[in-house]
Amino acid sequence: MRGDKIIEIEDVWYKYPTSEDWVLRGVSFDVRRGEFFSIIGPTGAGKTTLAMALNGLVPHYTMGEFKGRIKVAGLDTLRHRTVDLARKVGLVFQDPESQLIMGSVEEELLFGQVMRGASREDALKEAYRVADIMGIRELMKRHPRNLSGGQKQRVAIAATLVTDPEVVVLDEATSDLDPIGVRSVFQLCSKLNKEYGKTIVMISHEVEYLAEYSDRIMVMDEGEVKLVGAPEEVFGRWRELNSLGIRLPQVVEFAVKARSNGLQFSILPLTVEEAYQEISRRIVKDG
Repeated sequence: MRGDKIIEIEDVWYKYPTSEDWVLRGVSFDVRRGEFFSIIGPTGAGKTTLAMALNGLVPHYTMGEFKGRIKVAGLDTLRHRTVDLARKVGLVFQDPESQLIMGSVEEELLFGQVMRGASREDALKEAYRVADIMGIRELMKRHPRNLSGGQKQRVAIAATLVTDPEVVVLDEATSDLDPIGVRSVFQLCSKLNKEYGKTIVMISHEVEYLAEYSDRIMVMDEGEVKLVGAPEEVFGRWRELNSLGIRLPQVVEFAVKARSNGLQFSILPLTVEEAYQEISRRIVKDG
């Protein structure tokens, strides 16, 4: 049911076996089914560790000390195997090449399905269905290493989607892409979210796109949750974000400076379109 809690995290603490310090410190939050939920924070905030905890890689694979509770799509991550959790949560990393291991895009999209027991015939049908969604059908016979960065990232996401996870987690998946590739991935995730009902958890520094596409944004620092709210709420706390070294969307920076010079906005604009509408409204009002 859309809107119920698909991710529930309660007082999670974690430290790696080689570390004396906790990487996650009392993390608690939830994500609703069908939500586009984003996570921001400075380097070292614990974002990647949290992403890996969502499908059980932390602590099943990494080991270390774990306290608290994570429940995803009804499964407790401590009580279920990573292979079972992977059917619910697909994880896409920053470097797509680390996830692409086969000799063709087609084989990449078949691999996960066949490993889970699907026949090759059924796996092919699903692979091409997902390829059409992702706009990569023309790439199916090509070797992944011969693709552009944006194409590789699309293939990595497609390889995750063919197993039909309920949640798709992207950990800095756009950080090595050019501006066109970044927008393409965000537009794709928005399509998966709105048209196909996938819950998206996006970890990124691309604050302009996060402001535009997110339903809610969570801010982390030093393993702790600092803020959770709608984009206008989070970026409205710009002083706190500045203190954490988190960049503001350029439109928000403009609005903040404009306010200090006497130009008041009725809402905090998050996109160029919103800023234009606010300025136009002000011009008409002031006549």
